[in-house]
Amino acid sequence: MRRAIQRQNGILKLLKKLGYNHPAYRQFKTETMAAGRKIHEANVNRVDELNATRLEAVLQSCKSTWFGMGYNQEEVALLEEAWAMTAVKDKETYKADKKKARELQREAAALMAARNNQ
Repeated sequence: MRRAIQRQNGILKLLKKLGYNHPAYRQFKTETMAAGRKIHEANVNRVDELNATRLEAVLQSCKSTWFGMGYNQEEVALLEEAWAMTAVKDKETYKADKKKARELQREAAALMAARNNQ
């Protein structure tokens, strides 16, 4: 998009006539690279915020479902931790996180079963 605007304004045609080591060309490249990094960082931050809000909404929905199933606050905290491990996947620790999440889910189910059997 930015390159199309530069082409439309004739900037690229002027830069084409300059050499790669020309001071004006070098300055233009450093300025546009810095601007591009800022734009990219802003987009990354925006996407991260959107993902965080989406995950929070999903977690709240899961919590209401868990409370509806009969889990208490302590058990929901275990389930929440298990969900957090599986919601965001990390390549290096994926299998360990999955095992830990299953253990937490089993623990929460066992606590609920023990509470209901009393």
